[in-house]
Formats: sequence, structure tokens, C-alpha cells
Amino acid sequence: MLNEETARELADKFFSRTCDMITFNNREEWLELRRHGIGGSDVASIVGHSPFRGRKEVYQSKVETVPEITNEAIEFGNTFEPLIFETFKAKYSYDYVVLDYKDTMFRNKMLPMLQASLDGVLVDKFTNQVGILEIKTSQGKKRKWYDDYNNPCVPNYYLDQAVHYFNTTNADFVVFYALINNKSDFTDYDMYFLKPRIIRRTDIVDYCNYILKECMSFWNNYIIPRKEPTNLITY
Repeated sequence: MLNEETARELADKFFSRTCDMITFNNREEWLELRRHGIGGSDVASIVGHSPFRGRKEVYQSKVETVPEITNEAIEFGNTFEPLIFETFKAKYSYDYVVLDYKDTMFRNKMLPMLQASLDGVLVDKFTNQVGILEIKTSQGKKRKWYDDYNNPCVPNYYLDQAVHYFNTTNADFVVFYALINNKSDFTDYDMYFLKPRIIRRTDIVDYCNYILKECMSFWNNYIIPRKEPTNLITY
């Protein structure tokens, strides 16, 4: 059975085939690195799936120095992310070795405009496959984590993020782990975790290719020539 040291060696070797792993020392360095490529949180905006921001905002964040966006939901997520990480690590230690790479930017060697900051790295103890932990918080919006037939799912704008991680790092799978902040006065739940949602790269190869094409088009047609795009809404 894998221990943490062996799992980290395995993960380092796996990612180094595809990515340059750039260490940063503080938030300011991380923000500067983000300006030089497309990150996971940019992708849904690029393809028009994000209800939170558009392609114009992504463009501006790459070519200008813009203030960080913050709000109650973002602050909640930043505060509780370490707790969610440690909860997943404790609860699912039988299945995965959970590794912290929060001080590392993963930049694709062949396509350096593709980059990723990861909430966590997972090594499957039974298969040695390398995956990614993506932590989410939701302000009482549990419904978006279920499809029309009430089956567990991942919202499209988060799926886009997972696909970008596949394209950037070649990871085998992404696990979403979500904490719901219950705002209802009619239940006795304050906060609660959803069961993990697992997305495997081999199941969505065509969609990975589509997202890659859209990201490359955005970078080459707008960022490089410094041409501001119009917003695209498809959700």
C-alpha cells in the first residue's frame, strides 16, 4: 500500500512528463503567474457556460492588472477550503493518498498557455492512477449538483474546469468534493458535505478536445493580438 512519500514521488514523476511545476512563495506571485495563461476557473467563461463572468473579464485579467474579485461566497470558500481538504483526506484515506500542491502552478510543456492551480492531488491506492481533488463550496444551492432525474452530477461550469485539468496535466480523474452552506431556516442542517463526484478523463475525450480547441482559439485570437472579445452566453 502506498505511503505519502512514495505517492508524492509517483505524482511528481507523472506530472513532470506533461508539465513544468512552478513553485510560488506568496499570493502575489500566484496572481502574477495566473496572468500568463488560462486557468481552470477561466474555462467556463471562455466557452460561455459561466453565470459569474464572461470572456471580457477573462481577457482583462490577462492583459491588465485588475483588482481581485471577492464576495461573501468567495470568502466562505477561502476560509473553509483547508477544512474541506483535511476532511476529505481523513474520510477517504482508504482509497487515496491526498497530497498538497497548493504552492505549485502546473504549466503544460507543449502548450504553456494551459496552466492549473490544484486544490489537491490524489493517488489511487489500488491502481496508482493520479488524479486531482477539486474543492467546492455552495451557498445553499444543492440542486445544481443533481440532474433533472435527481442523479448526482457536476454542474457544466465545474465540468469545464475538470476538463481543463485533464488537458493541462493529463490526470486520470478529478474528484469534486463540495461543502453546502445551508441557508434554509426550515431544516436543522447548518453545513454538510455531498458525496464525491468523480470524472474520468477517458469518459469525456471528445469534450476535452472541444474545450482545448476553444481555449487555444481564445488565446490566439484575443490574448496574443490584444483584441477584446465579446461575451458569449450558452448556459
